[in-house]
Amino acid sequence: MSPGRPDVELVRRHLLALDAAAQNLGRHAGKPLEALTQSRDEAWAVERGLQLCAQNALDVATHLAASAGRDASDYATAIDQLAALGALPADFAARFRAIAGFRNILVHAYLEVDLGRLHQVLNERLSDFAEFAAHVDAYLRRP
Repeated sequence: MSPGRPDVELVRRHLLALDAAAQNLGRHAGKPLEALTQSRDEAWAVERGLQLCAQNALDVATHLAASAGRDASDYATAIDQLAALGALPADFAARFRAIAGFRNILVHAYLEVDLGRLHQVLNERLSDFAEFAAHVDAYLRRP
């Protein structure tokens, strides 16, 4: 893709989907790990919600990197490119880039998902998605 302008409406649709999934996940946060281990429905809802959050964030990252003419051969690199563009603070990007590997586990290794890890991300990292969205929104508003 040659450098150009990002499709702001596309990015905003992803951010809205990200927010909707995160809001839904918020209803599951704070519950004990046993809620996931004892209810397959609860575990599925959390796993699917986190997958949607991760995918929307990573789709935004790859789109913004590509529209700026930056090479992003994988999702983690796309996050790094957003830091290089100034769309994400470097310290946040360094922490958030792990979402790429987490997404890959949810999508490709779903038979081996660790419910303890799902619980941890739900309860300790869910706010990272809102922070990501806020940084991207601020980046899109720049003149």
